[in-house]
Amino acid sequence: MSFIEAALRANLEVSELLHVKGLDESAHQSFDIGAGGDRSSGIDLEAEQIFIKHLLPFGEIVSEESGVIQSPNTSARIVLDPIDGSDNLLSHLPFFGTSIAYFENNQCTKAMITNLANGDVFIKDENGLRQGKIGKNSFNLVTCNTFSKVGIFERSYCSVHAHDKLQSAHIKYRSPGAFALSLAYAHDVSFVLYEGVMRTYDVEAGLFMCADLHTFYESDIFLVSKDKEIFDKIKSLFISN
Repeated sequence: MSFIEAALRANLEVSELLHVKGLDESAHQSFDIGAGGDRSSGIDLEAEQIFIKHLLPFGEIVSEESGVIQSPNTSARIVLDPIDGSDNLLSHLPFFGTSIAYFENNQCTKAMITNLANGDVFIKDENGLRQGKIGKNSFNLVTCNTFSKVGIFERSYCSVHAHDKLQSAHIKYRSPGAFALSLAYAHDVSFVLYEGVMRTYDVEAGLFMCADLHTFYESDIFLVSKDKEIFDKIKSLFISN
């Protein structure tokens, strides 16, 4: 079985856990602060165990919840966020998923991001960036949406200066609350913007998927866009002063 096949099986099992078995009280229980700095919930830890079961034979796992999980296979490293947007999930807001990045020789060569709310799956490997559905075998190459009207600004609720700059420039955005998943949709929306400290669990898979897009990263601002005009307009807001 290939790594991509194993990752798809793991995501299917997590999806069935959420949508077939459903969340019980333990899923909402809070546990210790995880390796990523956030407090882990029961569903974070349960999903993590599913991914460990399926992916650990392929390499060492670096998880947002438990940190480094050693594997007998030392040739690869897997960066994992078992539930991206777990606060959304626990609040019944339909924008949450999973993020997996596979590294060989310190270079990301495979990645998968899923939207567990609607079943979207994004895969990138040597065959390009493709999109399909959890539990289905059909995947299509991702192309840029030329009709997008809004961008995504993650962590806008704690923005120090980006919010005011976007508002003054009359730039529309939404803030759904799952950064890795937002990056997976970067070919669809006008832009994805993030203000704050970026963690490896949040960005590795998404950065790999956005390698063909325009990117800007300076200080605490990260911007990616498929549209050069929009990219330059937003970038100028942060480099003009």
